[in-house]
Amino acid sequence: MDRKSAEKSEVERLIQLSAAARSRLTHDAIALREKLDVSARIRHSLHDKPGMWLTGSIVSGLAASMLFRRKKTARAEKSRGLSGTLLGLTLTTARPLLKIWLGDALRKWLSQRIATSLVSNPATHRDTDYSQALSNKPHVHPSGPRTR
Repeated sequence: MDRKSAEKSEVERLIQLSAAARSRLTHDAIALREKLDVSARIRHSLHDKPGMWLTGSIVSGLAASMLFRRKKTARAEKSRGLSGTLLGLTLTTARPLLKIWLGDALRKWLSQRIATSLVSNPATHRDTDYSQALSNKPHVHPSGPRTR
């Protein structure tokens, strides 16, 4: 009988050993699955350390912008100098005045064209006020001269 009890205890020990090995394998498989689940690890890391991720993204963005930036052209490297800067400022300042002057000159030219058209063929323009068409005065807005 001793032999049967020894075999029984050996079988029970092997059953317990296989159960322990199965539980260890299950635990190791779960741990391996967690280590290989990159998206879950990143989500947990983002949740646990948002400052580190923000700093890392800023640093990597700056590094990428330094590595992949274009070289400056020769034109961009040249400075205009004092005379070029003064000319640019002068043209910028004079642009509104030139617009007003050109607008008035165009208005005057058009009024002269209309006046000569009225004088040459008055039959087609019966309802037109000749006194305003023949005057070469530019129209002044009732609120005063335009400011831009």
